[in-house]
Amino acid sequence: MNRKQTLKRMKQDKKNKNTYEETNYVNRFVMTLGLVLIVLIGSYLIIGIFVTKTIKFGSEEVKEEKTEVSIDNTTILMGQVFDQKESDYYVLIYNPKDNSSIIKNWKQHYDLKTDGIKMYVVNSTDQLNKKYITKDDSNKNPTGYSDLKVKDPTLIKISNKSVSAYIEGDEQIVEALK
Repeated sequence: MNRKQTLKRMKQDKKNKNTYEETNYVNRFVMTLGLVLIVLIGSYLIIGIFVTKTIKFGSEEVKEEKTEVSIDNTTILMGQVFDQKESDYYVLIYNPKDNSSIIKNWKQHYDLKTDGIKMYVVNSTDQLNKKYITKDDSNKNPTGYSDLKVKDPTLIKISNKSVSAYIEGDEQIVEALK
């Protein structure tokens, strides 16, 4: 081989090598992209099937149960004690999940009376009410939210946006509801 042919062949080999490297880069990019897509789709399926259970296979018919929505306008937060529209009303602060307390039964009995003053309920275990509930000293004559501190259970009578009666303890509340 002469020198011109050798140079020509070297140029051709260099061109083929560059083409091969470019093809190799493209192939690696496509393979990486495909692998990433497979991992993402696999993760989506695993999470959808096992974790959130939103993806179901088979012919299961999903029956939606429709429940009637009821709004309880008598349950309020401690931050709403002085904000009700009636001029006279009771606010009963207690734990409605406490089965040992007799207040729950007496409250239901009071609700059956049609001529009684409206009673609002405050759940003493609600996190939004915790800053107003105390175990030590309660303020029996609060003038606003800033000095409102009550024990569990308590019955407060509100007249014209101020406290007119303050009753603490199960027995005393039951006597007031009779």
